[in-house]
Amino acid sequence: MPLKGIEQNGYHDYQQGGSTIFCIGGLGVTNATGIVRGEDGLLKEKGEFVFNNKISGFCQVDDNTMVALEIPDSKESGDKFTFYTVDAKTAAIVSKNMDTPVSPTDLLDWPSITGMEYSGGNLYVTYTPMNTKTFETAYTDTCYVAVYQYPGMKFKKLMKDTRMGPGGSWNAFNGIVKDEDDNLYIMSNSSLANGYSQSTKHAGFLKINKGETDFDTDYFFDFEAATGGMKPAHIQYIGNGLIFAEVSTITQQTVSDRWGDKNLKCCIIDLKNKKVTDVEGIPVHNGNGGRRFACLKEGNYVYLPVSTNDGIYIYRTDISTCSAEREARVSTSFVGGFFKL
Repeated sequence: MPLKGIEQNGYHDYQQGGSTIFCIGGLGVTNATGIVRGEDGLLKEKGEFVFNNKISGFCQVDDNTMVALEIPDSKESGDKFTFYTVDAKTAAIVSKNMDTPVSPTDLLDWPSITGMEYSGGNLYVTYTPMNTKTFETAYTDTCYVAVYQYPGMKFKKLMKDTRMGPGGSWNAFNGIVKDEDDNLYIMSNSSLANGYSQSTKHAGFLKINKGETDFDTDYFFDFEAATGGMKPAHIQYIGNGLIFAEVSTITQQTVSDRWGDKNLKCCIIDLKNKKVTDVEGIPVHNGNGGRRFACLKEGNYVYLPVSTNDGIYIYRTDISTCSAEREARVSTSFVGGFFKL
């Protein structure tokens, strides 16, 4: 019997929490729907929560709990964050907090949220100061991480580090990854191809140890120096200190490259040993721009949909050998999410 999909209207992002895939609406769609696998093996919609405008951050706290973050579109639209605590299994809102000020993250320009993770009783939020009218990024000399106490959502500290620029890039939710020990790694690319209007610091990684509110002063991975000027665009943590990444091969980006998200190769980044290994077998390709990374890690393999001249294909990368093989063709214009339930 042929499988029947679930048709969705609107523009969605997708993120998994436990055994639920959250379909997060955008461009006028203001709900997040839970998708689960039923006892019959088929996908089913199970619950939803409704937000005011758009979700700018979403992360898992524990097996039962997700937290979503919503920010007004601009300073003129409001001065408070909205934090939603969500049941990971039913997609129902457990609580809503609308009392946390956007300040001090808006002191330079309006914060464009690029990532959120939970660790050791805190929520960590990366952002880029960005002009909401021109999308210019005039402040790229410092990495900022706002820390909020969980579950009260009270502002705790604004962390700053000048060894690299802001974490993450516009709408890609790539500012933070978390390892098995709940340590956090902050990625900065300041890439024109991913929306920045300037780049004044090398792309790199900083570390925040579990629950801490200061950067690890002994850790900095200068990615750009290690790769001869390349910048990571999209990343996913795959275990044992490794990141699977799409990396821009344009070492001298110009204004004409802005928002391009093009000429990407795949690499495995070793955060512990500060090494970068190219993945053999995946062609240089274009990315999906400001979207979450549609990438699946299962066992010793990473699966990634790649746009090629003759269609979109799934490439399976063997993590141990850093080599990939082309697998199934996907009949679509792009893949917005890739998960296993």
